[in-house]
Parts: sequence; C-alpha cells; structure tokens
Amino acid sequence: MKSEVRDMYYKRHEYFRYEFNEPLEANFKMLLAEGAFESNPGLCRLVDISPGGCKMLTNYEFPDVRGAVHLRLTCTLFKEPLTIDGQIVWKKKDKEGYQYGMDFIENPLMEKLIVDELKLRRQSEK
Repeated sequence: MKSEVRDMYYKRHEYFRYEFNEPLEANFKMLLAEGAFESNPGLCRLVDISPGGCKMLTNYEFPDVRGAVHLRLTCTLFKEPLTIDGQIVWKKKDKEGYQYGMDFIENPLMEKLIVDELKLRRQSEK
C-alpha cells in the first residue's frame, strides 16, 4: 500500500517535456538537513525540462536512495535565472556519467515561470 501512495506522489501531474537541442548547462546544490545546509555547487546539463521535473546529466554519483537526494537546481532557460528545488527519483549510468530524473517540488509560480521562459525560448529559435 505504501509503495502505491509513493508512486501516486511521483505521478501527481502529467507535463509536456521540452527537449533541448544541446543539453543546457546548469548548477545544482545538494540540500542537507531539510534545506538547512547546502553543498558546494556542482555542474550538470539538462537534457529536458517540464514544469514538474527534468532529466539531467552529471559526473557526480548520488546515492541510490529514491527520493532521499534533494537538490536545488539553478539554470536560465531564456532570460530569467531560475532556482528550483526537487528530488532525484531515478538514476541511470551513462557513457558521459550519470543521468538522473528530478521531480520538482510543487510550486505554481515556478511552474508558470518555467512555461513562460520555455515559450520565449521557443519563439527565439524560430
């Protein structure tokens, strides 16, 4: 029963995914003690993003504990710098390091900002 509830939590919304032509550079910090402490920044590249999460690549290997690794992601999709909190929900070894799926913490204002920035990015690509 508990796993069903956990799966429902991760599938709380279905979002579109914007896939970058070339992975977008970004930074992350691990959040420790429920966000009271942050690690030093690490580099990553975003493969895709949606208002609810992203797929990222990095050389850093996080522990295999689903949902236990909390991150603060910083990136610029078009003009506005974004800082988004979330947690790792899956991991896959990749020839360039590791791929991770990150679910963002629900935040309607951030979701709208992500959509708005992606619209501007798409318009500039035409």
